[in-house]
Amino acid sequence: MNKYMNRCLFLILFCFQAQLFPAAAQVLSMESAVEATINHYPTLAAQRSALEAFRANVQVLRDNRLPNVRLHDQINLGTANGLSGSYFSMGLIVPTSGGRRPDNSMSLASGNIALATTDWEVYNFGRFHAENKLAEADIAVGESGLEREQFALRQVVINTYLDLVWLRQNLKIEQQNLARVDTVRRIINNLVQNGIRPGLDSSLASVELSRAKLSYYQMQEEYRRASVQLATLTGREIDDVQIDTTFNAALLMGEPAPSNVLASHPLLNYRNRLLTRQNAEIDMIRKSALPRISVLASVWGRGTSLDIDNNFGPIGQGFGYSRTNFLLGVAATVNLTDFKRVKTRAVQQQWRVREAGSLLTVEQVQLQNTLTMADSVMATIRLALDELPVTLRSATLAYQQRMSLYNNGIENILGITESLQLLTRVEKQVIDVQRRAVAVRLQKAYATSDFGPFFDLFRRQ
Repeated sequence: MNKYMNRCLFLILFCFQAQLFPAAAQVLSMESAVEATINHYPTLAAQRSALEAFRANVQVLRDNRLPNVRLHDQINLGTANGLSGSYFSMGLIVPTSGGRRPDNSMSLASGNIALATTDWEVYNFGRFHAENKLAEADIAVGESGLEREQFALRQVVINTYLDLVWLRQNLKIEQQNLARVDTVRRIINNLVQNGIRPGLDSSLASVELSRAKLSYYQMQEEYRRASVQLATLTGREIDDVQIDTTFNAALLMGEPAPSNVLASHPLLNYRNRLLTRQNAEIDMIRKSALPRISVLASVWGRGTSLDIDNNFGPIGQGFGYSRTNFLLGVAATVNLTDFKRVKTRAVQQQWRVREAGSLLTVEQVQLQNTLTMADSVMATIRLALDELPVTLRSATLAYQQRMSLYNNGIENILGITESLQLLTRVEKQVIDVQRRAVAVRLQKAYATSDFGPFFDLFRRQ
């Protein structure tokens, strides 16, 4: 019966392991996971679209500076009663060109007019240049924003991947603990059946086995959740996600090379370019109120059925062109009130520049603090790593000795249970210390944007 239960237990464990780590799945390294996420994730696609919109805006500005060329032709039929006086048409009153008469006449007159005009803003004291600089600054912000999004997404992928690494190791510990507990339970059951040990020991061993199974199932659930998250990030099916188990723990004992926070860091680069963009907008605002020099040209032809004495003639006579004119000119336009508006807008923009500068300083301080913190705790972490083999060896010996004493009738079931739990805690503590050491290395990589030494921890040598 015991042999049958033992086979069932390991069959269940084998099935769970096969479900978690499918043999057909392609092994996914940490760097491959990062690359796969960056290549497909929707937020990056949105950032790339926004960047292309900024780039397209450069051509929009160029098209807006082309001369306006308008063609117009109309044939009209209506009355022609003129009256002296001035008024604002407000776009509602249709102008009438005709002679003044003592009485209102309802006779019809025809007319024809064709018009071609052009106006071209050729100079505006640097506003075009300021607009170009602002458009270039927007592109730079878009590019650095894409880099920042990629940097942030890299952190998410790495943290998710690390969760799987540590969960897998903890899952292995739970599996080993389950096997040890089951071995102890079978030994105890044999002793109980032979009347060497009391029946209470068998019940306590069964309880400990159930606790070990529950811990294993819980760890399995957490591993599955992390696998789903990594599959979502990388765009893969959940059954295709199998992480690379390579972990060069010995590299954690080495002293990392000194490093500094560089201005080229994606987070700082974004803040720097945003500050440059805000300054560029101030220049554009100030130059938007300066005069605008335009070249104007127009030519038109006119026909009418009224003769030179303002008499009504045949309707068809007005459909041709009897007079032509042209006009050339240079115009300077300035709105004096704009200077007041520009001053107010410039003050408003100055506050945005200060905000951007303050956010840049905050980002610099945070990155420097992260780097300083990582460097300061690394030595202590290495001491803990150095102590781990001693702790693990001692816990293993304690378990073996307790088991030997129990077999000789000297130790009780509580002592074995305590030694089992102690060994499992120490094994998990080993993983926890390694996790904290890796987290410190990741903090350093985050602060310096140099991930090469960090990825070495998980690369095949």
